[in-house]
Amino acid sequence: MFQKSPRGFVLFSVVGLVLSVSPAANGQAVSIDVASATLGPGDSTAITVTASYDGTDYAVAGIETDLVFSAGFGGLSDLALVAPMDGPGTSIGVLVPGMGDDDGVTDGILAGQLNFPVASIYADDSNPIAFYTVTYTAPIDIARPFLLDVMSSTSRFDVYVDRESSRSESRLGDLAEGRAEIHFIPAPTSAAILGMGGLALTRRRRG
Repeated sequence: MFQKSPRGFVLFSVVGLVLSVSPAANGQAVSIDVASATLGPGDSTAITVTASYDGTDYAVAGIETDLVFSAGFGGLSDLALVAPMDGPGTSIGVLVPGMGDDDGVTDGILAGQLNFPVASIYADDSNPIAFYTVTYTAPIDIARPFLLDVMSSTSRFDVYVDRESSRSESRLGDLAEGRAEIHFIPAPTSAAILGMGGLALTRRRRG
């Protein structure tokens, strides 16, 4: 089982085992994939977050991360963990305001899976492995094009070192964080109306 400690760290414990920490290997990364990177008013897209690890390890054990949205989180829905990274003690996180006036954060995403060979439970060794999905819906009142940045901020990234043991180690030291962009564009009619308004204003000024 794994659970969130008071300091926000994830403790994986299987028959009393606690994670150890070792020097990080190469190749650890969190990636953010956007199904449709350009949205019009009211359009939606699926965002999938995946983890990859160095091939010398066996599988991803657990991840704790936040997703930071540069334009708030008003359009977020359908937050979900992806099996098998939805094991005991996991969490889809909560939506909270970010540091900036318009930022939003999906805070405390906690994903993980068990590897317990004694009970014939083996972790999925897919590399990369998807662990989180969320849907983002564009505002219906888009007046002008703008860009939404989505970034990960990871505080825990643990792997199982081999298939035949429950031993887990941290690989946070050289982790590459994920980033993606979503472009919002106004509806063609809205853009045309805005353009005509600007043209009329220019003519008045010239007159």
